[in-house]
Amino acid sequence: MDPQVFRQVIGNFASGVTVITTREQDTNYGLTASAVTSLTLEPPMLLVCINKNTGTQAVISRTRTFGVNILGQEQAHLAYQFAKPQSDKFQGVDVSYGGLGVPLLTDALARIECRVAADVEAGTHKVFLAEVDSADTSTGAPLTYFRGTFGRFEMVQDEAVYQQIRDHVLSRSLAIADALDPTKLSSQFNAAISSVYYALTKLTAEGLVFRDLVKGYVITPIDVKTSDDTFDARCAIELGAADLAVGHLSEDELAEFRKRMEATLPLISGNRFVDFERYVAANTAFHEYLVGLAKSSALLDAYRRLSIEGIMWRIIWRTIPVFDQANEELTADHRGIVEAYEKGDKELARREIVNHNEHSKLTCRKAIEVAGGLV
Repeated sequence: MDPQVFRQVIGNFASGVTVITTREQDTNYGLTASAVTSLTLEPPMLLVCINKNTGTQAVISRTRTFGVNILGQEQAHLAYQFAKPQSDKFQGVDVSYGGLGVPLLTDALARIECRVAADVEAGTHKVFLAEVDSADTSTGAPLTYFRGTFGRFEMVQDEAVYQQIRDHVLSRSLAIADALDPTKLSSQFNAAISSVYYALTKLTAEGLVFRDLVKGYVITPIDVKTSDDTFDARCAIELGAADLAVGHLSEDELAEFRKRMEATLPLISGNRFVDFERYVAANTAFHEYLVGLAKSSALLDAYRRLSIEGIMWRIIWRTIPVFDQANEELTADHRGIVEAYEKGDKELARREIVNHNEHSKLTCRKAIEVAGGLV
């Protein structure tokens, strides 16, 4: 499993944010942690994972006591403060000391004192299984950590609903110029109406939806220019990814890249899609891996926001079986890109990516023309 891909995947798991604190010889230690979870109720226990290369971990291993401070939604500044490798993380922070002598953040949403019952090393981290000695809480909403960003719990909900509605808009299930009823969307996705309006506003800014004075929110049809612009954006991302990755990959990474390329080969034959649904899935896996090889979360996030998979569904699926043409150069391009990566030839990889982009645009352009210019 590629660590960067795993990072991207697990980033979709929203978690709370805590500051782990401890004390030794009149010195306070602390760090920000999201890998914290309840373990059992009888007895009350927590599981906490902390990087082995931190002073906080070392002190907890020796003293066997620590505090868990659950942060509220207005305390992102404390999450950043305790995440930085600075000497006095407690500067300007109001603390009290619990029965075990560990510092507790006075203004935290909740505070828990723990005694270590057992610990185990796991990769770069030490996992502490701890019994809860005392706990208290106050009113408020929690700070969340989602896709590398601290925010409100509602923000996580808003983003999740936005992605659901975006996929819905790009799916093959809606007709051109279909109106989007916010109330029906709220019921369909079991979402707050405010989250639905957040999604529709964001989709309007992206040009995927427009506001009609009579119908309300309406799906924007995809034309040749929109399709070309989207694929050109993907090409720009992949060129940047190639600059970062070519010549710097392991044998295992190259082998996985080849495996994903080979999965696309049998799905176009005789200049026809053999199985369009499987091709879209295999093609998406290939391109996501290409971008992921750059080990840049920013590039991978930008690629995913393009929703190439959804756009291909909307453009081509609607025209099948009237249009099922697929130049075999598409999969030949995949092979060429992988071979350039294997050779460590950055310029060749760039040329292959650009060629593939032109072939992809041409395929979708023909499908749009068959559909009458809009899908």
